[in-house]
Amino acid sequence: MVKNIISWDLGATKCAAAIVEYHEDTEEYKCKKQYSVRLSACRSLEDLTSQLEQALGLKMRDADAICIGAAGFYDGSQLLHDTGYPYPMHFAKLAETEKWPSYAVIHDYSPIVCSTFTSSMKDPQSVIRLNQREVNPLGRRIALGVGTGLGLKDGILFKCGDFWLGNNETGHIGVSIPPYTYSHYHERHDEFVKFLRSESVLGADEALTFEKILSGKGIVRLYRFFHPETSDHSPEIIGKKISLGESNRVRAFFAWYLGLFVGTVQLAYMPDGGIWITGGVIQNHMNVFSCAEFFHGIEASPAFLTKRQEFPLGVLCGAEHGFVGGAYYAVKRLLTPPSKAC
Repeated sequence: MVKNIISWDLGATKCAAAIVEYHEDTEEYKCKKQYSVRLSACRSLEDLTSQLEQALGLKMRDADAICIGAAGFYDGSQLLHDTGYPYPMHFAKLAETEKWPSYAVIHDYSPIVCSTFTSSMKDPQSVIRLNQREVNPLGRRIALGVGTGLGLKDGILFKCGDFWLGNNETGHIGVSIPPYTYSHYHERHDEFVKFLRSESVLGADEALTFEKILSGKGIVRLYRFFHPETSDHSPEIIGKKISLGESNRVRAFFAWYLGLFVGTVQLAYMPDGGIWITGGVIQNHMNVFSCAEFFHGIEASPAFLTKRQEFPLGVLCGAEHGFVGGAYYAVKRLLTPPSKAC
């Protein structure tokens, strides 16, 4: 039997959704059709939902389940976000009015973790391995997302196919001076912090967090640090400049901070199920992983480095991981009878 699950990826500026077929006999997930729209192109949540339904050719109420991976905090009635959505996200009211099937609104990186529990990880077109270490199938694994913000979610798969997901806000970890690195990295880091304070990005006593560097706005800050004469500060324009190789210094500095963050996460979680990196910034700057600075950043924290080098490390490409992972969550949490759970 085939189940049709509608999986959402709802961010602060745009929303994507897909129909994912779940084949019960083979336990395979297939992304059938997907669509993306900017939130500003819709008048309300109802209008957004209507546009998704029209593009996908399937009403929400006619799906077997719905999983919404969303930025922000869902209080059981409405989705809230620090910077605010352009209109109220009152999912509970809409679901009741439109007679939705079972649905869940979850942390936006939970579906990414769940996708690592599926066979999609075997697709060499969508998973780039930065090392060839063996994945412990029952080990802790982490989805690390670099986009408008910095997201992270950890999870563990159980033998029965059920799973556990952590609850964390790791993107707000402060950037500490690494215990071991080349002196010029220390000097450049100190200069960058002074620059951020001079630009009022950081207050006099405010700590620098990884999110202020490893995000869309963070890329702009790095670019302006090296190119103070620039007049266009949009992440899109700056991102294109870096992608075209117009500032290898920015790319290398970003790569070092990303490696430093990966090393910090390794120490905090010891993830023998792997760290899997994704997000809009990463998709647009895949060449950061060819920088030696990325690995220098990881090695800047030498504690347990030999052990940490045994952990898998890779990049998840494209949008289907989130959709498939959302469908997996729906199957295990919304469609599976409790008696079959662990």
